[in-house]
Amino acid sequence: VSNSNGLRWSGLLWICCTLCVLVPSMCFNLEQRQPLIKYGHQNSYFGYSLATHTIGEYNWPNNTKCLLVGAPLDRNKQPNTNESGALYKCPISMNTDDCEQIITDGRRSYDVDDLIPPSSDEIKEGQWMGVTVRSQGLGGKVLVCAHRYVTIVRENRYGQGLCYVLTNELAFDEVYEPCKGRPVERQHEDYGFCQVGTSGALLDDNTMVLGSPGPFTWRGAIFVTEIGGEYLERDKSMYYSEHQDATAPVDKYSYLGMAVTGGRYFGDRMSYAAGAPRSNGHGQVVIFDKANTNPIPMRMIIDGEQFASSFGYELTTADVNGDKKPDLLSAAPFYFSKTEGGAVYVYQNENDMLPTKPTLKLTGALESRFGLALANIGDLNKDGCEDVAIGSPYEGAGVVSIYLGSVNGLNEKPSQRILASELGRNLPKPITNFGISIAGNTDLDGNSYMDMVVGAPPAAVVLLARPIINIQTSYQSLETRNIDPNRAGCRMDVSTNLTCFTFEACCSIDPHDQVSKEINLLYTVEAETFEHHKKFSRVFFDRDNKRSNVMSRLVRVRTDGRRECQMVTGYIKANTRDIQTPIRFRLDYKLEEQELADSPLTRLNPILDQTQAYIEFEGTFQKDCGDDDLCESDLRLRAEPNLQAEDGKYDFILGNKTELEVTVDVSNLADSAYEAQLFIEHQASVSYIATKKPTNATCNSFNTTLVACSLGNPMLRGTTTSVTIRFDPNSLKREEQNIAFHIFANTTSKLVGKELPERRLTLKVVRRAEMTLRGWVNPEQSFYSGASKLQDTPMELDHVGSPLVHTYSIFNEGPSAAPKVQLVIHLPLMLERADGLELQGGAKDKYLQYLEEAPIIETGQGACTVAPEYVNPLKLASKTSDNLRSSSYLSAPAALMKWPQHRQQQTHQPLQQNLNKSQSYTHSSQTVSHQQRWSEHKASQEQARANRLRRNTLERIVRPERFMDGRESTSAKGKKQQIVELNCDKLTAHCIKIQCEFYDMPAKTEAQVILNVRLWNSTLVAEYPRVDLVRIMSTANVKIPADFGVEQLENNDKILVETRAYPELLDQQRETYTPMWIIVMAVLGGLVLLALFTYAMWKCGFFKRKRPTDPTLSGNLEKMNEEKPFLAAKSSHNVF
Repeated sequence: VSNSNGLRWSGLLWICCTLCVLVPSMCFNLEQRQPLIKYGHQNSYFGYSLATHTIGEYNWPNNTKCLLVGAPLDRNKQPNTNESGALYKCPISMNTDDCEQIITDGRRSYDVDDLIPPSSDEIKEGQWMGVTVRSQGLGGKVLVCAHRYVTIVRENRYGQGLCYVLTNELAFDEVYEPCKGRPVERQHEDYGFCQVGTSGALLDDNTMVLGSPGPFTWRGAIFVTEIGGEYLERDKSMYYSEHQDATAPVDKYSYLGMAVTGGRYFGDRMSYAAGAPRSNGHGQVVIFDKANTNPIPMRMIIDGEQFASSFGYELTTADVNGDKKPDLLSAAPFYFSKTEGGAVYVYQNENDMLPTKPTLKLTGALESRFGLALANIGDLNKDGCEDVAIGSPYEGAGVVSIYLGSVNGLNEKPSQRILASELGRNLPKPITNFGISIAGNTDLDGNSYMDMVVGAPPAAVVLLARPIINIQTSYQSLETRNIDPNRAGCRMDVSTNLTCFTFEACCSIDPHDQVSKEINLLYTVEAETFEHHKKFSRVFFDRDNKRSNVMSRLVRVRTDGRRECQMVTGYIKANTRDIQTPIRFRLDYKLEEQELADSPLTRLNPILDQTQAYIEFEGTFQKDCGDDDLCESDLRLRAEPNLQAEDGKYDFILGNKTELEVTVDVSNLADSAYEAQLFIEHQASVSYIATKKPTNATCNSFNTTLVACSLGNPMLRGTTTSVTIRFDPNSLKREEQNIAFHIFANTTSKLVGKELPERRLTLKVVRRAEMTLRGWVNPEQSFYSGASKLQDTPMELDHVGSPLVHTYSIFNEGPSAAPKVQLVIHLPLMLERADGLELQGGAKDKYLQYLEEAPIIETGQGACTVAPEYVNPLKLASKTSDNLRSSSYLSAPAALMKWPQHRQQQTHQPLQQNLNKSQSYTHSSQTVSHQQRWSEHKASQEQARANRLRRNTLERIVRPERFMDGRESTSAKGKKQQIVELNCDKLTAHCIKIQCEFYDMPAKTEAQVILNVRLWNSTLVAEYPRVDLVRIMSTANVKIPADFGVEQLENNDKILVETRAYPELLDQQRETYTPMWIIVMAVLGGLVLLALFTYAMWKCGFFKRKRPTDPTLSGNLEKMNEEKPFLAAKSSHNVF
C-alpha cells in the first residue's frame, strides 16, 4: 500500500465507483441473476421432470439444443383426454411461453399420422405421462413414461404403466410395456400394478433401464432392454431382476425401482443400480450385473442408515474425482436430525469396487428434503471432475446446491447455493418448489460450459454457466514471521508506536480471450474472522478511525500470466494477549463486474475460478521457546476448598458459611506458557463473587458457569501462581446434592506434562436444620363450675365453656433452610373411658374441648388440615364480641362481666392468692336456680355412690399431691390434692390429628399455628366435681420430610402442651362420713344439756310469773248454755 495521499484517495474513489457493479455473492459460475424461465399451465406439474436434449449428430454444424419438460397432469394432444400428461420441447430463448407439446399418445406406429382417442381397453386419464423424461444427449434418443397407465381386461383394471422411446428428432420410435401379457391372476401379487416408468435411465451402451416398484406386492423390479443400433441387429429381449417370493433380493413393499441408474462400477462391464427406499425400513440400493439371461444376477446391496429415511429414493452416477471410474450417489430425502433434513451419500469407486459404507455424507437444512432431486450436471469448472446438483425444494421456496468434484472427491461444502428467492429481477411469476427436479450436463448456449435446468412446477428454470478465468493466487512474506510484539514499527511504517508487519498479495491471470489484455480485480485481505475462525481479530489495516481487520483494494492486472503483487501493512492491536496462536489471513480476488447484458444469450460476464481465487496463510510471533520456535509447557495444578476433608471427601453444610472458597495453585515446570489461563467451571447456582487479594492472577466471570483467570503472558518457567476464588452457594436448588467444580489450566503453548492440568472437586451439600418447637395455652389456668348437666344442644359457644387459645411455634435455628416442615398436633377432644365403661349420663365419650374453627396460620407460609367433622360440628355461634377472646388473655373478670353473677358473687380470693400470679386464668359456670340446687342436693347421695364406684378407675388417672404456695409439691406438710391427667397416650382422652405443613422456612425464621377451642364445662363438672385439678395434655411434634434431604436434630421436636382446669371452691367440698356412735352420743349429750338447762331455769323461777287482777283471768271455764252468761265469776259479783 502506497504512502502517497494522492494515490490513496484516487484508489478509494476508484473502489467507490466500482463497488456499484460488484456482486457480493458466494456463487460460482451459474448465472442466477439472469435465468431463462419457461412457464407451463397452472396445476399441470410442468417441470416435474426434465432433460436437456441435443437434436443432431456429432460434428453437425447446426445442432439444436432444447429443453424437454414433463407435465404429468397437463392435457395431452390425444383426443378425449384432459389430464393424461404431456411432454414439452422448449427452445433456449428469453421467451417464457414458447414451449411446444410433443406428440406421444394416440400414435403408436409410423403408419398412423392422425391421433386417435384412447381405446376401450385402456385408461389415459391420470396416467401421468411425463413423470419420467430422459435423454441420451447428442444424437441419442428420448424416454418418456406414464407409470399410472391402466389397461382393462374384462372387468379388471391393471396399472401396469408404459414408456415411449422417441427418436433424436422426437418422433415416435417404440412403446414399451414390460408387464403386458404377464400373469395378473393374483392382481397386485403378480404383475397387476407394475407401475413401469416410475424411473428410467438411458445408458451410454444403448440400453434402457426402467424402474417398476409394483410387481409382486410392491416388491419391485427393473427391466432392461437395448434401444440403440440397428433394429434387426440389437438385442430386443426384455431382461428383468429377480422378484419371485423365494429368491428376490428384497421383501414385499420395498419399492425396488423407485430410482435407477447405471455405470461401469466394477470394470468394463455395465451394472445397474436400483433404489428400494422402503426395504428393511431404512432403504437399500441393489446393484445388478448386465447379463443376457433372466433374471439378471445381483452383485451387491448397500444398506441405508436411518429408519424411514427412504435411502435409494434418488440415484445418480458421476465421476466426482476424475479417475474415469464412475461413482455412485444415493439420496435419502427423509433423513432427519435436530438440525438436518435429508442426506446424500457418496460411494466413491476404489479399484473398480464400490464400498458398502459411504465415502462422504452430505446433509441439508431441517425439513428441506435435501436430495429429493439429484443429478450429474457435468464438469462445470473444467477441472476434469464431474459436479453434482442437489435439490432442496422445501427449504423456503426451494434451493439447489452445487457440489464441485475434485481429485480428492466431492467437496463437503457447496460451491454455490442457488435460492429461488434470489433468482433474477422482476420475474413475471413467483418461483416455488425450486429444485424438485434437476437436469444438466449439456452446453445449452454454446459457450463450452455445461448449463443446468431446475424444475419448479409450474415452471422450468434454465441457469447458464459463465465463462471462467483462471487465476493463480499467492503471497510473499516479508515480515509475517517472528513478529516481535515488544517492538514498534515496521518496514512500511517506522514511526508508528504499534507493532506492524508487511507482506505482498500476488496473483497471475491466464489469457482467456484474444481481446482482453488487462482486467480489473478487487482483492480483499481479511485477518482471522473469516469462516468464523474468530469473533474478533488482533490485527487491523489502515490506520484510520475504523481500524478494520478487512482491507479491499482495486488493481488492474495484465492477462499474460505474469505475477503482479501489492504491498499490504498490518498492525497489531494494543494490549494483545494472544501472541502464541498464529494470525490467519485470507486473500481473495474478485473480478470487477461489468453491467449485465440485456440477454444472457448475448453475453455472460466471466468469473474468476473460485477454487483458485483465494489463498490462506499465517503470520507468527516471536516467542521465548527455543530454536524450534515450539513452546512446550508443563503446567501442574492443585486445588482445595476451605473445608476439612474426611477420608478425602468434603462436606459443605449449607448455611454455616455465607461463602465458599477454592484455592488453586498453578505451576509451570517447562517452557514459557503463553496466554496461560485458569478456568473454573461451576454450576449456575453457585455464583462467582471475586478473588481474594493478594494474587497475581486476574479473574473474571466469563458467563454464569465459568470463571476465567489470566496467569500471565507468558507464564515463565518455574513460576507458581496462587489464587483463591470466592463463591456464593446460597442459591443452590433443592435437587442439587453436590457442588462440582471442574478446574483446569490451558495455554496456547503445547502441553507436554504427563497429566493434564485439571482437577475435579466434588463437595457434598449437607442441609441441616435445628427445628425448635414450643407451645402454650392462653389462659394457662381455667375454672369450671355449675350444673353437671348442660342442655343437649348448646345454642351458643358462650354456653359451652371457657375460650382457650392454643399456640404452637416452630423456629428454624438453622443453619440451613427447611424446604418443608410438617407439624402434627394431637388435641384431646373427647373424654373417653379406656375400660369401655359408661361415663356419667350413660355416654361412652363426651366433649372435653370443642374446636371452634379451623387452625389459623399466624406466621409463615403453609396450610393446616383437620377432618371437617371436628371443626365446630354443632355449628355454634358466639354472641360475645371479638374482644372477649382477646381480653381473656389478660384476666378472667373482664371476660366474665356479661355472665349472670349468682355464683360469681362468692369470693375466690383465697384460691387466687395461692395461684401463680404470673399466670392468666378464666372461669366457667352456669346459672343455676334454687329448684335446680334442691334437685342436686337430693341426687348428691346417688352421685356419692357413683363416685365410689368410679374410685378404682380414677385411681389410675388421679394421684395425690401436695399443693403449697401455688406450686405442686410432694412435701408431707402440704395439703394432699387429687389431680386428673387426660392424655392421648394413656387412652384417657380421644384426640384428633391436626397436620400443618410450612414451606420454605429459611434459617432464623418462625411459623405459628393458633387453635381456638372451648373447654366443655358440663363434662368436667359431671366427671370431676371433687378433684383439685384436671390437666389436659396436648402433644405436638415437628419434622422435615426425609425426601428433602435435610438433616434434622430431634432433641426438642416433640412437646406436651398442658391445659389446667380447676373446679370452683364450693364444688371442692368433700363428702364426709360420721360414725353412728358419735351421732348417738351427740344426741344424748344434747338431751342431757337440755334437761339441765330446763332445771336451772325452773329453779330460777323462770316458769313463775305474776298475773294482774282481772276477772277474766280468775273465772272458770264452763260449758254454757243459752241461759247462762259466757263468763261466770268466782264470786257472786257480776263484773258487768
